Amino acid sequence: MDPDTITAAGRPSGQAPAAGRTLAKPDQITRPPAAPAPSGARISPAGGEDGVPASDSRQHDWRPRTKLALLTWAGAYAVVLLVLALDGPAMASWPLAVRALVLSGLMVAAMTWVIVPVMTRLFRSWLLR
Repeated sequence: MDPDTITAAGRPSGQAPAAGRTLAKPDQITRPPAAPAPSGARISPAGGEDGVPASDSRQHDWRPRTKLALLTWAGAYAVVLLVLALDGPAMASWPLAVRALVLSGLMVAAMTWVIVPVMTRLFRSWLLR
């Protein structure tokens, strides 16, 4: 056996691993097996706050998201209606892509800095019910 042919596992290339051990790939990180929990130890569920699993937490409830989606849709509708009522006739001669660019830019800016913050403040109690 040639001493210059040492593998990543630190053994000469022709040598088998010790009994009960497997060879790791050169790039693979190996970890020792996890130790079992002591008897009587309480294992808390993962992901939740105060021992409540994440699937049971309020943040994953569909109702607040649905309510927020309805408020967002109502705000977007109001912004589009306002922009088209004020500037619709002036924008009629513009190419469709330019009208869509201006309308979407105004809508995103208004929704981000005005509409959504105001509506969530006004409807906070309804959103959290």
